[in-house]
Amino acid sequence: MSGIEELLEQQRVEQLLFLEARLIDERRFAEWEALWVEDGIYWVPANGDDTDPHSQVSLIYDNRSRMHNRVERYVGGKAISQQPPPRTVHLVSNVTIEPAASDGTVDGDVSLVVHSTVQVAESRPGVRVDWVGRVIYHLVEREGALRIVFKKVLLVDNDQELTTIDFLL
Repeated sequence: MSGIEELLEQQRVEQLLFLEARLIDERRFAEWEALWVEDGIYWVPANGDDTDPHSQVSLIYDNRSRMHNRVERYVGGKAISQQPPPRTVHLVSNVTIEPAASDGTVDGDVSLVVHSTVQVAESRPGVRVDWVGRVIYHLVEREGALRIVFKKVLLVDNDQELTTIDFLL
């Protein structure tokens, strides 16, 4: 890949991550859901970074069905913790792309592994919280666009007592 192609790919990946952040901040959850493949996984580990989501508690471990249910609760006003809905601002930075394996994949259908950092400012009446962490994405090309296969958010303080996460990181 030439230097220009690498820059264009970097920009393309960054635009996806920035779009995802904006959709969450603007509470455009149906559009956020459309960024995911059908068998996507969204994971926020608890109690360290290298836990097993199948045998240990996670803050969030959602497949697409659970993501959709979460979105339905948020949009339908059925998430009591979302009343009033929190206001959030996502700051995404330090985006790097791992080179793909020689066959063009890293893990099965995954074409790119992306690392970034995120800071989320959450505000609701009487409460202001900052969430900070590293994020790992697995992305795949589908119908001419990048889609999210896997997202793991490693909060820097996930091994400490946390307030309830009432939104998407």
